[in-house]
Amino acid sequence: MDDETLRVWELIAAAAAVRRGPVGAQDACTACVDALRLSGAGLSVICGVSGMRLMPFHLVGALGRDLLEAELTSGDGPCVDTVNGREPVLVGDLRGRASQARWPLFTALPQAARVRAVFAFPLLAGPVSVGVLALCHDHRRVLSEAEEAQARHFADAAVLLLLNMVMVDGGGEAIPVGALALGPQIHQASGIVAIQADCSVEEALLRLRAYALAADEPLSQVARRVVEHTLRLSGHET
Repeated sequence: MDDETLRVWELIAAAAAVRRGPVGAQDACTACVDALRLSGAGLSVICGVSGMRLMPFHLVGALGRDLLEAELTSGDGPCVDTVNGREPVLVGDLRGRASQARWPLFTALPQAARVRAVFAFPLLAGPVSVGVLALCHDHRRVLSEAEEAQARHFADAAVLLLLNMVMVDGGGEAIPVGALALGPQIHQASGIVAIQADCSVEEALLRLRAYALAADEPLSQVARRVVEHTLRLSGHET
C-alpha cells in the first residue's frame, strides 16, 4: 500500500471514528469531501431492480442530496455518463452552455441549479462497474491533478467498502433497500403505481419520473405522496 492510499484510509477511519460506527462507504464520501474542501457528495450503486440503474446509496450535505435527486429524477447527468463510459466526468461549471446542451433534463431541474461543479468517478471492481462517486461544489471549481488522483483513491476505497457491506450485511445478494440515501419510498411507490396502472415496476418508475419532471417536483416527494395515498397516478400521466 503506497503512502497516498494509506493516507486515504486513515482519513476514512477518522471519519468513521467521528460517526462512532464501523468503517463504511459513507465514511469514504465524508472524508473525500473534507479532504478536497467540497460542498457535498453522493454515492450511487448500479442496480437493475425496479428499473433503477443508479440507486442513490450515500450522500454528504444538502448539495449531495440535490445532486442525487436530480440524477435520479432526470435519468440524465454526469453520473449516468460516468457509468455508461466507465470514465470520470469532471465538470467545473454546470451552468455553461456545453453542460446544458449535454444534459438538458438534468440541468433544468431546480435541484441541479444549486450544484455548480460535479466530479463523478466510476466505482470499478475489476471489469465490473459497481456505481459512481460524485463530488459536488456550490461554486465553479477545477480539481488539480493531485486532487483528482486522491479522489480516485477514495473511489477505490468506496468500492471495497461497498463489496464488504454486500457480503456481510446483504448476505451476498443485494444492498438493503432500507439503506438507500433517499429512503425506500421510491421503491415502494414504484410497486404501488405498478398495481394501480397494471404495469411493470420498471414502467411504474418511468411514470413517477415523468410526473416529477412535468410537475417540477422532486421524485422523492412524489413517491412520498404516492406511499401516503395523497397522490394516485391514473396511468395517463406520461
